Amino acid sequence: MSLIPSPVAAAAGPKGVSVTLLVVAILVASGCAVTATAVYFELQPATSGGDGPTVSIVDDLGRSVTAPTNPARVVVLAPSVMDIVYRLGLRDHVVGIGCDTTIAGGLLNEYTPNQSALWGVSAGLCIADFPSISVDELLNRSPQLILASTLTSAADVEQISVSYHIPVVLLSPTSLEGIVNDVQLVGQIFPAVASTTNGLVAQLDQQLVTAGSFDSNLSSNGTPLPTLLVTYYYDEGGYYTFGPDSFGQSLIDVLGAVNIASSSPLVYFEMNATAVLNDNPTVVLYGTSWNDPWIVANQTPAQWQSSTGGAPYWSQLTGYKDAVDITLMTEADPSLILALPLLLHLVHPTLVPPP
Repeated sequence: MSLIPSPVAAAAGPKGVSVTLLVVAILVASGCAVTATAVYFELQPATSGGDGPTVSIVDDLGRSVTAPTNPARVVVLAPSVMDIVYRLGLRDHVVGIGCDTTIAGGLLNEYTPNQSALWGVSAGLCIADFPSISVDELLNRSPQLILASTLTSAADVEQISVSYHIPVVLLSPTSLEGIVNDVQLVGQIFPAVASTTNGLVAQLDQQLVTAGSFDSNLSSNGTPLPTLLVTYYYDEGGYYTFGPDSFGQSLIDVLGAVNIASSSPLVYFEMNATAVLNDNPTVVLYGTSWNDPWIVANQTPAQWQSSTGGAPYWSQLTGYKDAVDITLMTEADPSLILALPLLLHLVHPTLVPPP
């Protein structure tokens, strides 16, 4: 999914949480489908160097990968993957992370300040990874395994796995349940942290069960579901959001709401501002960050809420609006599932108490 960026996306400035943000906008401009990428990757072999114990797994794109067991040196190429790695207690195994160092903002192009502090990542770990990976920087880290998302280009995966015999595992969940599966997948590679993996999976499953029960109760009681716009970026044309078959759609379903963009032919796309105004959703959740104004096109929350500027028709949208950490919209990881109590409250403020 690392394709040629659109002029609008390129002009938006730092990517914020954002390789994800940028790639989503790119996907809109290109009209390409994830399925095409999946087909490509399924055809590529994945090998593992070294003579130690290995484990065979199937990643999110159906690729069979032979990976070393409990590898000591791992490169992580997506913040969503880093969230899993950190929660499983594997931070000490990380010898490199992907960063787009060509855009102002440095590490903030991939990681928010909160993530950097919590996960202990710094610019010294950065490996240039956009629009393609710096092979020299990667090889200098001597990784035994690379954990990536489909933000990593097909050409890079082929070169790394085939030419350099470094296994690449691609994690790209399309649903909240897929996030749990990814935790289990990483746990297969690291059996040394089996108890931590099982505990995290149980915690995530419980959150999904609770949210699912709430959604079922709404349906059984005949309670009208609110219409919802989840938007992670905007420009003068409209609001970028999630279509069907995306983890964003899965999130909206779990939240017991109706996605106003559910009829889109694309997984990620820009919804015309006039169409959003006509739908006038009951709830608008918009991505931003209180500590990093670069996250959404250089806009602070005050600018989003301005009646004279910011997002198109913003003041005419009469539904309930609230800011949400953009990482909970653009990164399909355990943090998203653990935030379900908060998100349920924001979508159903009269039915769900604040966590």
